Amino acid sequence: MADTNDPAESQKLEVVVDFDLLRGIAARNFRDLGGHPVADGRKVRHGHVYRSSHLAQVPRESPISTLKLKTLITLQSRMEVKHIGPPAHAVRNGVRWEHIPIGDRWFTDRGYTRTSVRSGLAHLDLVMHFREDWQRFFKLLAERNVYPLLFHCSAGRDRTGVGAAMLLEVLGVERARIVADFLESNTTFPQDLLTSRQLAPVFESIDEAGGIDAFMREVLGLDSADLESIRADLLEK
Repeated sequence: MADTNDPAESQKLEVVVDFDLLRGIAARNFRDLGGHPVADGRKVRHGHVYRSSHLAQVPRESPISTLKLKTLITLQSRMEVKHIGPPAHAVRNGVRWEHIPIGDRWFTDRGYTRTSVRSGLAHLDLVMHFREDWQRFFKLLAERNVYPLLFHCSAGRDRTGVGAAMLLEVLGVERARIVADFLESNTTFPQDLLTSRQLAPVFESIDEAGGIDAFMREVLGLDSADLESIRADLLEK
């Protein structure tokens, strides 16, 4: 990894991605987002929405191979899909596959380059620089008959982690649990640990907007009906 994040230079960060390493974590970092309690006493429904690393290969013993998915959302850039591969045919077969390439313009054949780097704000930047992509993501989650659904990026921790955090916030899960789910990715990546500080700017932006509903409407361009549809599908009755 080459890091040129130096304010004295051009405010540019270049990261060389180890695509071989990423190929080796296919179908890992997997979990059901169900089971979390929410403020009104209900819980997020089990078996409806899952998160994972990339699915270019899915071992037969993986629980992913037994899921009866209706929808699969890939958040990888086109360059990542080129190098690592698209989701395996066995996973996509008979499943609606949507490719929402978050971070696409940052990626090159070597990895990715970001300009206007803001120290400590990388995960917030993933939201704010790609608002239209996140709008598409959540609009899709608000559609009828899309569940069970799985979404993933390459490692299943940064873009997927931010997406899961915003989704769980919409559903009313307390932030300590949201952070715990985010940090669970450290089991898969013990040499490159996430910290709770990385989500803090996202939560601060949500609070500054007046809460998650206002943030989703004003920042990502959703409407109240979208949020209610997501809650209706993903919260216990």
